[in-house]
Amino acid sequence: MRRALTVAGTVTLATVAATGVAVATATPELEATGPTSVAGTTGTAVFTLGDRTIRQVRYADGGTLAYTFTVENDGWLPLTVTGLRAPDPQPRLFELKRVVGADGDATIALPARGSAEVTVEMLMRGCETLSARAGSIVDEVELELESAGLPRDTVTVDLPEEVRAGSPREAGCADATASSRPPG
Repeated sequence: MRRALTVAGTVTLATVAATGVAVATATPELEATGPTSVAGTTGTAVFTLGDRTIRQVRYADGGTLAYTFTVENDGWLPLTVTGLRAPDPQPRLFELKRVVGADGDATIALPARGSAEVTVEMLMRGCETLSARAGSIVDEVELELESAGLPRDTVTVDLPEEVRAGSPREAGCADATASSRPPG
């Protein structure tokens, strides 16, 4: 009887340990939600096209667009957002620079089963290589994560809105030349 209890206890401990390891190593589930806001542009509008929500922003060459939203951590472990992995290639009119929290800090605490406000900063650049009125969209970001001080996966998060800017006409694109922009 004593041996049976010892075996049962060992199996139980092994199961608990394996579950803990599985939870600790599983890819975190993150979701971006609203409310959303934008800073760094003189014009913005939101509209729905089918099942897509699009945030149209006015392009300002050399300006920084700050797009703010909420990230929800559906996992059982607290996480820390430590950075942003830039897409390769970058969108033509946006250069994703960094991610910051509500306090402007570059590290953002995401409690287990909780949420935090996140701002993605994007440099608006490159209009001189794109024809007037052509557009560029950012619809996801890759967030670099830590858990318990250890580096974790990079997780791709779909934004709650597709952020879109149109390339301005020549007057709004100071570095454009007759040969730098394709016809359009």
